[in-house]
Amino acid sequence: MANISSASGKITLKGNWTQEAIDAFEPVLELWGFYGEYGIQNCGGFDEEHLTADFFGCGRWSFSGTLDSFEDWTRQWFKDNPKRPNGEPICTTTEEQYEYFLKIMSENNLIIEIDFEDVEEGCGVHIHEIGEFTSDDGSCISYETISCEDIVPSWDNYERSALDEAIDFFEKFCTDVDRKKLRKWVKKNVFPTDIFESTDDEEIIQYFCDYGEDPFGRFFFEFSPDTEEWKDFDGLYEDMYGNTIEETMEECEDYGEYDEDYDNDDEDDEEDEEEDEDVNDWDTEPNYPTEDIDGLDFTGKAFVLTGDFQNCDGDRKAVEKLIIAKGGRCTSAVSGKTNYLVLGDFGSAGAKKVEKALEEKEKGKGIQIITEYDLFRFL
Repeated sequence: MANISSASGKITLKGNWTQEAIDAFEPVLELWGFYGEYGIQNCGGFDEEHLTADFFGCGRWSFSGTLDSFEDWTRQWFKDNPKRPNGEPICTTTEEQYEYFLKIMSENNLIIEIDFEDVEEGCGVHIHEIGEFTSDDGSCISYETISCEDIVPSWDNYERSALDEAIDFFEKFCTDVDRKKLRKWVKKNVFPTDIFESTDDEEIIQYFCDYGEDPFGRFFFEFSPDTEEWKDFDGLYEDMYGNTIEETMEECEDYGEYDEDYDNDDEDDEEDEEEDEDVNDWDTEPNYPTEDIDGLDFTGKAFVLTGDFQNCDGDRKAVEKLIIAKGGRCTSAVSGKTNYLVLGDFGSAGAKKVEKALEEKEKGKGIQIITEYDLFRFL
């Protein structure tokens, strides 16, 4: 099942919205609650004097990606005509009403602006985005992201108990540890979350590894954990990812990035120093083992980026944001759950990531190795 993100913010009707246009929008807005799991779940009312309303919504992986799917989901809704157990339609909005609403939007150049913060459950993304719905020719509605920025979370955003639970979690792995030192380390190196309060070890490992915020290697090298609980935890990690925590961190050419991600100074990042020195057969001859693709599925898929990227001025974080906005997610290391390994410029891709991807393919995993060019064909 896809992770659910929670969005909240304001919807503003921009342009010359008459009461007729607002009345046409209301049944469509009701429909956009869909099954109650994703979409706009709650929104205040509009009239000609009040064109802004607060709303709450849920996203499938990301709310931005969900908004981008509204046109397709709306059309599919009319096709499926879902009903309640008693046979009554879940929503009475008709396709004719939707077409009429699109016609009004197009003829009057109306815009629906959505300004929201989106938080994915667990240790997922937290962003502030502004986007707009428009209907240029009246045949469909389209969503465009106008601005999007990460909101860096802090332990201060959570109850004190969340941090205490995180400290307790790591403390059990050491026979003797300075709790004050451990507390400082957790605040600096562990992504702020309340996941430690009610989640088992397997889910904790999966959350942090899937989102590229794995703190376990750093913990191993800093505190030398030695309890039976640690052996069990490390064994579970190996069962899930094929390597122990130590082996995973030793093989990860991006290990240097982890420390930089949590550095609070303002020095410029020196990304992928080890990766640049990582020579392989593909570096000397640009004969990458990539695959030809005629489409790219983003929703719920895990992407790993490696190498120097030409788009977004070489800012890989900016590339990741584009993927996330499409409903995908980005991790830092290749695993059996990776769907796409995206290679940057020839001569710069990390050998170990490519080799790991090939190993996973040999195991029958559905990972695809693609180029930056192909990624941006479908972004």
